[in-house]
Parts: sequence; structure tokens; C-alpha cells
Amino acid sequence: MDGNYLGIEIGGTKIQLLVVDTRYTVLERVMFFVGDTKEASLIQKALRNNLSNLLLKHDIMAIGVGFGGPIDYRTGTIYRSFHVQGWNGFNLKDWLTTLTDIPVFVDNDGNIAALGEAVLGAGMGSKRVFYITLGSGAGGGFIVDGEIYHGKEPGEFEVGHLRLSKSGSTMESSVSGWALNKKLNAYIEKKPGSPLALLTKESKTDASKNLMLAIDKEDVGAKSILNATIDDLAWGLSHVVHIVNPEIIILGGGLSNLGEYLPTMLSEKLPNYLMDTLKGQLPMVKLSQLKEDAVPLGAAVYAAQQMK
Repeated sequence: MDGNYLGIEIGGTKIQLLVVDTRYTVLERVMFFVGDTKEASLIQKALRNNLSNLLLKHDIMAIGVGFGGPIDYRTGTIYRSFHVQGWNGFNLKDWLTTLTDIPVFVDNDGNIAALGEAVLGAGMGSKRVFYITLGSGAGGGFIVDGEIYHGKEPGEFEVGHLRLSKSGSTMESSVSGWALNKKLNAYIEKKPGSPLALLTKESKTDASKNLMLAIDKEDVGAKSILNATIDDLAWGLSHVVHIVNPEIIILGGGLSNLGEYLPTMLSEKLPNYLMDTLKGQLPMVKLSQLKEDAVPLGAAVYAAQQMK
């Protein structure tokens, strides 16, 4: 089919719109940030303006959307947003269809990113792909034979809410980007002379962005925090392996910027929590290839799949 696809990411931090052709080459990109005032109405206004401009310039066959929260992929109704007020109960599919008069297909952003990585990224060639994003939250998606696995509504593979203990500790509260930053900031306050503290003060950026450099400078405390976080991640992902045993686990989100140390250490720690028969055939563990484009590119793939 001639024409292009529009992939949209609606998250708690940023909004992205990518226009791609049928080979998923990016033709145009728009990105803006949610900011401190996290209101759905403001995001809708910005989306409306940007959509008008893009539709004037491009012939769009279908629109795919990855939304940051549980959403009914069939009806398009948002169950809940954990980060932005005003989305709960909103029918995103109907709103976008009315606005554009173009077919619209929506799903959870974890599912959509998993699809993008399976079709275009690190999971290419694998039949069973599990993706986890480690950013402002922690979400997941599972792809079987190139298609999103869906459970019963209102969602599936909400790994961020997987309990790590009966006391209420979850994957999101332990291994997400903000959770790691919280631990590192507490460490900096306790150890103001540590390499991590000095690097963070000098760069005026988040502590996690200085973490690997601090470890290179032999910051033992910072390394211990990271390794403990990866150990928690291995414990949580062991449940995923025991239940669905994917061929590959793909790590996305802000923490994937830590580089190869993350999948290397995770691969070392994961067998500690697996039954013996699974230890000999471990899933591959890779970093996201699509990185920041995983959701919008995945959304374009999703739209294209639904139009066939």
C-alpha cells in the first residue's frame, strides 16, 4: 500500500510523533516534553496542533499509539495513567479518529515498544521476545511470532507492579530509573566526597548519568548500589523466565544507557534464581536497539499490522 504511517508515543515524560514510510524510514519527527504541569488536556492541545501540521504534509494511512498506562487496545479507552492527570476513562482511539479521520490503533507503551524491538530492533529473528523498560517507571511487553501477547483486560506483563516482597516492594520501586536515582542521591548525601558525588556536582545532571564513570573511578559504594539493583532486576525477571521462558530479554528505557555492564551483570545474576533445568538455556539479554524510538516505531509497526 502507498502512503505512510504515524507512530505516537504518549508517556509520562515525553510525547513523540514519527512519520515513517512503508519501510519504516523516518520522514519526520516531533517531540515535546510533558513538563511539571502534567495535565492530559495540555497534551491533547499540543497533539492536536502537531497532528494538524503533520497531516498537511504527509499522506497517512493509519496511526498507531503507545500509551503509558493500562489501556483497552480494542476500544481505545484508557484505564489509568500513573503519571498524568486527566487520562483516566478517556477514549483515546475515538478522540484521535474524530480528529484525523484516519484509522487509529492503540496499546500500552510497553507492548508497543516490545513489538518495535521484535520487528525492527534487538529481537529481530526471535519468536518469543520479552521487553522491559526501565525509566520513569518499569513496564513490559511480550511478543510471540511477531505479534503482541494480550491477556485478559485490563492488561498484561505489568512487571513494574510485580512484588519483590510481601511488604510491598515492587520492581518499579526498586529497579526503575527514578528508584535508582533515589538510592544514588541518598548515597551522595551520605558520602559527599565520593567520586559519584563530585561528578554529579560538577556535571549538574542526574546521579545515574554519572554512575558508570564513578564506577570507573573505583567508587565502591556506587558500584554496590548498582549491583544490588541489578540483582533485584534478576530476581524479578526470573519469574518472567519461569512463566514464559523467552528467547531474548531486551532492556530499554533510561537505565539501558548504562551500557553493556547492565546486560552482562544481569546474565550473571539471573541463573541464581532459576530452576536447574533452565540454567543451561538462558535467554539472551540485550540492550534496546531502537532506544528512544522503540515506542513510536513500534506504534507504526502496530498500525501497519492492523491494516493488513
